[in-house]
Amino acid sequence: MALTDSLIRSTLGLVSTRFRTVGDWAVVYRRIVDTKPICDKTKINRRCSLRHIVDALGSRIMSRVLPHEIAELVQAIHAKHPALAKRVLIEAKNFFNEAVIYGWIDRNPAFPLKAPVVHVQRHRLSLEHWQAIHAWSVANQPPWVPRMMVLALVTGQRRSDLGKMSSSDVWDDCLHVSQLKTGMRLELPLALRLNAIGVSLADAIADCRDYAAGTLTLLRKHNGQPVCLASMSARFEEARNAVIPMPTSGLPASLHECRSLSERLYRAQGINTMVLLGHRHQSMTDLYDDPRDLSDGQHGWKRLEVA
Repeated sequence: MALTDSLIRSTLGLVSTRFRTVGDWAVVYRRIVDTKPICDKTKINRRCSLRHIVDALGSRIMSRVLPHEIAELVQAIHAKHPALAKRVLIEAKNFFNEAVIYGWIDRNPAFPLKAPVVHVQRHRLSLEHWQAIHAWSVANQPPWVPRMMVLALVTGQRRSDLGKMSSSDVWDDCLHVSQLKTGMRLELPLALRLNAIGVSLADAIADCRDYAAGTLTLLRKHNGQPVCLASMSARFEEARNAVIPMPTSGLPASLHECRSLSERLYRAQGINTMVLLGHRHQSMTDLYDDPRDLSDGQHGWKRLEVA
């Protein structure tokens, strides 16, 4: 089959795109994705999904790809990474749909496939566990790590936004956050205070500014350089594993669970957590409020009101 596809590509493929390979179309498709009005983080995630498609089917003639081949790819990924499998299927549908539009194929082989069910398996983070993790971090890790945990809890923001927070983002008595994932722009008042840990946003920022010289980023290593996102997650997991037993089922709480904990604690204070988290719909915020086991850049800044 591989030899036949190779011969077809090198003969008929020279005169008709219908006989070219998945890998050939991927070159064109990447350029199409790059021109779409989506954030850089989304483009990176889509390229990652595309790599799985090309790695598995890159040598196949576009018009010969069958639904069961895509299904087998998705099922193989789903066995280890359920969320990734869902993203790959979505990308495959977009990939072949664009090929139909551009005349490379007549039908989308991914169209009949249904997304695999992704069950939520990650445990929520409780305040007591957060406090234990933070205390261990203060005693055993570089000074930026416990400050990262406080900043995550007080602001309720994602890891990618924590990593780029800078002194230059503070003006008019607010921390300004342009969320990388959504483009939502938030004004978080420095007076915002998380009563559960007795820390205000002003306190958290001042503590970050004072511990080391270097770049303007609030989180930085001892040499003054910004911390990378992978290190942020790895350090949190190191501290978590030191004090919290691994669950017998499901996945342990990740750094991202600080965002859910922040939402739940602030909601109890009466804070508008939909604005705090930068969600467009209350239903999304309510997912973060579920304890389980326990606007974009074209619009203006959304100020969080503090009573």
